[in-house]
This record gives sequence, structure tokens and C-alpha cells, in this order.
Amino acid sequence: MSQKLTKVMIEQLSKWGVNHIYGYPGDSILKFISALKESPIKFYSTKNESAASLMASADSKLRGKLSVCVGDGGPGAANIVNGVADACSDRTPMLLITGQVESYNIGTNYNQFIKQLNITDSLTVYSAIVSNPEVIVDLMVKAMIEAITKGGVSHLVVLMDMWDKKTNAQPRDYLPHLDETILPDEELINQAVDLINQAQKPIILYGRGAKECREELLQLANKINGGLITTLAAQGMIEYQQPLYLGGLGHTGNNKTNNLLEEADLIIILGATWWPMNYVPREPKVIQFDAIKENIGMNHPVEVGVLANIQDSINLLLEKVSKKENQVWRDKVEGVRELYSNNLSKESKNGGKGICPKESIKAISEYISEDEIICLDSGDSVVWFGRYFSNSCKEVLISGKWRTMGFALPAALAAKINYPNLPVTAIIGDGGIGMVLAELLTAKRYNLAIRIIVFNNSVLAMEKNKMLVSNLEVDEVKLSNPDFIKLSEACGIKGVRVENSNDLKKLLAESKELKQTMLIDISTSNLIPEGTKL
Repeated sequence: MSQKLTKVMIEQLSKWGVNHIYGYPGDSILKFISALKESPIKFYSTKNESAASLMASADSKLRGKLSVCVGDGGPGAANIVNGVADACSDRTPMLLITGQVESYNIGTNYNQFIKQLNITDSLTVYSAIVSNPEVIVDLMVKAMIEAITKGGVSHLVVLMDMWDKKTNAQPRDYLPHLDETILPDEELINQAVDLINQAQKPIILYGRGAKECREELLQLANKINGGLITTLAAQGMIEYQQPLYLGGLGHTGNNKTNNLLEEADLIIILGATWWPMNYVPREPKVIQFDAIKENIGMNHPVEVGVLANIQDSINLLLEKVSKKENQVWRDKVEGVRELYSNNLSKESKNGGKGICPKESIKAISEYISEDEIICLDSGDSVVWFGRYFSNSCKEVLISGKWRTMGFALPAALAAKINYPNLPVTAIIGDGGIGMVLAELLTAKRYNLAIRIIVFNNSVLAMEKNKMLVSNLEVDEVKLSNPDFIKLSEACGIKGVRVENSNDLKKLLAESKELKQTMLIDISTSNLIPEGTKL
């Protein structure tokens, strides 16, 4: 029995576990959006397509599942590219659906016609134009499989005159084999074990790929007396109280940790790809474990590479590696951690106006919940977070390799949509929020009770500091900010300004159980994080 193409598409998405779609209405997709109203899939409309695709990217990063975003043809397809690039850069499975002019207007001078696939080609793992209703299920299933298995974005362009077409195509059930994990190769595991047993100064570098392995990581570190260094995406998994925890790597880490990495005779990388050349050994001895084939050896040489589920790999290591007696190295690791912990507890010498960002991050660390989802932006606020956030949390969402400004707010919206019972906090600079201010209205529209913390110093601090150290004329980095409190109130959400750390702590304590969106405007001093290489 034939059905409308829109109905078949929605049923196919639903069968593959899609509950939310992010987008913005436009002529070429109105029929699809209208059909969603009576479906089990909820459509969330943003104020700009870029925010919708960033929400979809964050959704997928958070859940580890396929996400979907939808955009109009022409300008809509152009606007949506930012979040598509974010998903592409961080290998996040996403299905992008965009409309297009009618088939008879393809290639003409018709309004808003553009060759969309030319725009997204370098960012996608698969793309196709839906020009025949009978192949819609074939195209959708292939697009979703490619996105899931390759970790990237698939793009389907639907011609405007296809939506009302009837099709005999039958939606297909989800394929369970897509969730199967790769088991570790025993010979490679044994090679890794031999290297670990020989090492006297091991360091463990872990990333987002190991996010479900907190207890196993701690057991392994204690068994081999190995220091634990995190990438930013995995921060919050392990708190500073753990004696072998050394904090972050690179510009969000600290010099003493980076120096210790240089001394290591073996680096065990678990689910991490961050390898900043200015902060790592030139000739490292590395064992790398990853669930994604392409990640192994991508940025550095490896002695042994193990392609497998990270948790399975760590459990095998725990069974096979010998307990180490390298107490001198353990003492050194714990000494570095203690020095950094002491630095963390020191009050900042703040020579500028406003709250030192370090003190703001310390306050956030103190009052954040263990089940909090924290969404970071790009810029100096992220560096301060990486240096001084010392607590554990459920998740840290970042724009990893793409590093787009304006990521934190859309990411927080997506997090709250998917986990309505968990607390969600966005940490964003005034430059970043300036790019997505309209999404405050999205938060209000869907009553998403998130906490938005704005580091407000009226300047693009990272850019300004880079210009200074490069002896460039400092220009066009000063920001013309609105009154964020009045703007928040105009959007129907609560806004509060804080100008000292005690008031910030009080406000964070009071806002742990939010019932509505809250924006906290922190008057922030413009300081360069100590030891930062710009």
C-alpha cells in the first residue's frame, strides 16, 4: 500500500530511534515539518539554522546516537553548515535533511536555487538527492548507516515536489549489528601488556572515548602507578581528589603536568585524539586504544595500536598487567598533583576589574552537581575551565576540533531536551553568546531550565592577547555588549549580574534546582591564564 513520502520518512526515522529533530522552517521543508506534528518525533525550531545543527551535533555527542537536523534550501542550507562542520570534525553521526526547489527549477535562475551538495561535500560521508519517491527508504537507510559506521554527517536533499508523492517503499527496522563492539585482539593486548610491564614511568592519557570507564581507569592507574591526564572532552570524569590525577593536557593543562609527560617512558592513550605538539614529547613511546580505526596513530607514532571497545581493553589490561612497585615515580606524580592542587586553592591576585576567572571556575567547581552536564564554548573561558575545574560531573560537551564560538548555548538546549531531569550549565564568553543571543528565546519557548554563565569582560580576550604577544596593533577585539540582564528579561528569562565571588557562590548554591532558564552575567577581569602559550 502506497503512502506519502513524508509519512514514510518519519516512520523510518522513528524506527531508528530518532525522537528529536532540530531545524528552522522554510518553504522547501514546510510539508515535512507539518507532518511531524502528528508523529512521535518532536521538532525543535531555533532562531537560526546554525544553532539547530549545533544542537544536533551536541545531541549526538551526548547520546552517542544518530541525530537529525533539517534546513530549508538556499540560505537555510548555507546557514546550517557551521554545526555540520562541528559534527564532521568530531566524527559525530548526524543526518542532515535539506529542502530544494522543485525538480523543474533545478539549474535555472529560480529564487534560492543553489547546488547544496557543493557546499557540504567536504563535510559529509555520504550525500544524495531524493528525486524519486520509490528509493526514499534505500537512500535514508544508506545515509544513516554511513553516518553511524563512519562517524560523520550524511546529507539528503529532498526536492520540493517530492513531499506529496506516494511511494511503495517500506520503512525498515533498525539494524542491531550497528551497535556491536569490536573485541580486543589478544596478541595485540599481550604486546601492550609487555610494554606496560617494562615501563617504570607510565602516563595514561584518556579522552571522551573512555567516558564510561571511570572506575576501570582508576584501578589501572593504581595498579601501574601511572599518572592520569585528561583531554578537555573527558574533564569531569575524575576529580582532583584522586592522588594520581594530573589534570589536563596542553594549553588547558599546567606546565608541571606537561613536563611530567616529557619524562614518561610510556604513554597509554585511551579513547583520546588530542595531541598538542607544543606540549608533548617529540619521540613518545605510545600504546593507543581506540574504538575508531582512523584515530590510531593519526597524530603520533604508536608502538602498539589496539582497535576495540575501550572498556573491554582496560578490563583485559587489568587482568594481565603486573602490579608495579615503581614508588619513586608514583611519589613524583602525586607530588605534581599536590603542587597543582595547592595552586588551585590559592586566592588569585586580581589586578583588574571584576572577578578573576579562576575564582569563578573554582566557585562553579564547588557548587556544580555530580550529575551536571556542562557545555563549554570556545575562547578564554574554556582555558580557565580546563585549568581550574576540579570536581566531577556527568558530561562536558565541547566543540572539539571545530572550536566554533557560540556552541555552548545550543549544546545546553540539546542537553536539557534529552535529559530534562539533569542539571545543565553553559559556560560561555560574551563574544560567544553574542553570536547566539536569539537562542535565549528558544530556551524560553520550550521552557528549558538551563543555567547560562557568561564571562563578561567586554573583549575577545584570547584574540587580544594573541595580538599583543605577536606585536600586532590591537584592533576590533573590543566588544559592544548589550545589558545582558535587560536582554534576558526582554526574552522572558531570569538574568542576574554578579560582581564578586561570594555573590557568585551564593547564586550558584541557590540555582541548583532551576525551574526556568537563568542567565548569570559575571563581570570578569581580563587576565591571561598563567603559563599559557599563545
